[in-house]
Amino acid sequence: MRALSRIDHYRGAGRLSLRAETRLMMTAVASISSLVLSDPQALALLLSFSALYAVAETKPKTLLIAYLFMAVMCSVALFCVWLLGFVFPIIRESSLSMAISPFLRLAVTMNAILPLALNSRLTDLAMALGRLHLPGLVRLPLMVTIRFIPTILNDMIQLREAVGIRFRGRKGFLFWLSHPFTWWRVFFQPLIVRLIRSADELAMAAELKGLEPNTEFGGSPLPFSTHDRATMLLAALAMVLSGLAQILVGAHAGR
Repeated sequence: MRALSRIDHYRGAGRLSLRAETRLMMTAVASISSLVLSDPQALALLLSFSALYAVAETKPKTLLIAYLFMAVMCSVALFCVWLLGFVFPIIRESSLSMAISPFLRLAVTMNAILPLALNSRLTDLAMALGRLHLPGLVRLPLMVTIRFIPTILNDMIQLREAVGIRFRGRKGFLFWLSHPFTWWRVFFQPLIVRLIRSADELAMAAELKGLEPNTEFGGSPLPFSTHDRATMLLAALAMVLSGLAQILVGAHAGR
């Protein structure tokens, strides 16, 4: 169905040709490491490794759009925190590391999950999750969630084109900056409605394709390539160096 196959516009470069298991492992390692680490310097080091992985597996334009979208979300979050500071003064007394760490974790996770969502076919992803012996009730929601990411990107570009047609000749940055409520009405409100509908379409498409929670996928896995082994080694190196940075910074602060 269209809901499960409209990924082509943002399909990543995939220069490494990694297996789906390797991309799943990279996503899991990045997510767990970003939760364990708390120091901004250690998270920044982990972010640099994840950025190398994302650049090698994702189109630059797609990566730029994702970072711009994340920057907007982070700006809104910081603005809300600033407003809460007037109600709860203790928030203003928070350290800089507490303010930066959540956004660094978000960037690390995004760098890891974009190659998985944009470069992995549905069948490869389903077989990889099945070989990991995950419960069926976990596999189906996970597949739908991962496929939801390229759906968001496609919906955004379609709405942007529709807005460009409707407001032809008034697409300048200054126009939208001076009309924020118009931007909200013609772009963000339809985007929210489309995302809710797309989520239903993805779940229905998965069920119609036979991806029930108890579905078993056959087929023998391909052997791990040199790129797969090098990527796993890079992930292990990133974990070790980031952990050491966390320990060294903590020891230095304790003096």
